[in-house]
Amino acid sequence: MSWLKGLFGGNDKASAKPALPFAHPLPLGLRINGRVAFDTLMYRAHPQAWTAQLPEGHQGIPCYGHIDLGGGHALHRFYLDDDAYLQVSTASGQVEGIKAFMFQETVNPPNQAAFQRFIHEHPHLGADRIEYAGRNWYREFGDDGAAAKVPAVVYDEVLYRHDPPRRDDDLTHYAMLYRREVAELEREEFLLVTAEDYGPSEFVVTYAIGLDLTTADLDIT
Repeated sequence: MSWLKGLFGGNDKASAKPALPFAHPLPLGLRINGRVAFDTLMYRAHPQAWTAQLPEGHQGIPCYGHIDLGGGHALHRFYLDDDAYLQVSTASGQVEGIKAFMFQETVNPPNQAAFQRFIHEHPHLGADRIEYAGRNWYREFGDDGAAAKVPAVVYDEVLYRHDPPRRDDDLTHYAMLYRREVAELEREEFLLVTAEDYGPSEFVVTYAIGLDLTTADLDIT
């Protein structure tokens, strides 16, 4: 891979180094087995304003997920020791946005038929407004008011683990993103509802609360 040759100078020592399993660089210096810490001052100052709280302290990154959205767009998910992940969206390798998501709830459908019913019928995957955790959330995808319910957004994710990293798992997401205003801080909070299909008989539904961040909110080591 040409970017690896450039990074290590193209000498014999570099060629002996194990090749990474992905052909793209990871953003912001993040990596499997790296660490990241969040600035949690806004939570400590207004704990009642938020639905979820960012993890405290330095978090290890045991897993990386890559989602190719096409057209040069991608999502990079760095799963943390605690039940959370840092998501970086890129376009042609340039960072476009950063979000942190904290897992709140996992639902295990009893069988594939129940999983499919959730995808196609449950209001949490496509209704224009839902209630969760005692708050109202409004659909992010689709035209406002265009339909009472829209189909879930479908995308595939490849997961990498271990050191050196290697491809470890694949799954398909059926997802819907919601948002709400945090009036006290003039910010927004997000709710991502995802039906995750690992195939052929492994599937779960997850609820994760997120918020927008900047590089100033992160300490990456």
